[in-house]
Amino acid sequence: MNIIVPNFEETNPVSLLLQFQWLSQTQLAKALGVNPSAVSRWMCGATNPSRTIQRLAWELLQILNKWPLPFPPKIETAELDPLQLLTKFNISRYTLAEALGVSVRAIGHWINGQNKPSRKVRRLAHQLHKKWVIESG
Repeated sequence: MNIIVPNFEETNPVSLLLQFQWLSQTQLAKALGVNPSAVSRWMCGATNPSRTIQRLAWELLQILNKWPLPFPPKIETAELDPLQLLTKFNISRYTLAEALGVSVRAIGHWINGQNKPSRKVRRLAHQLHKKWVIESG
């Protein structure tokens, strides 16, 4: 299965809290695969969310914008090993790195077993997998 990977949209996850009043910082943290204290730091401007988080926040925004009733939705927290995307969709390491907002070097470290992908990367990989399966028919 070959997929053409588009440019990736990003959004600040704090905007989700402002747009969806029912969404708590704890729920957002769980959905993004981060500690609630990270969300607090973004809220006060002490730190900025990574590209990975901003891309995952964009994917979450697309889901929430299309969600039918009943509301609010149960937010999914499934994860996927991002290396599965390489073979399933026949994409390059560069394309995978761009999709996940990480470096090509990080991909190499995962392949060689030097490091493991973080929870936020595995969350984004799961969301991209779902999206790409639908897009590729």
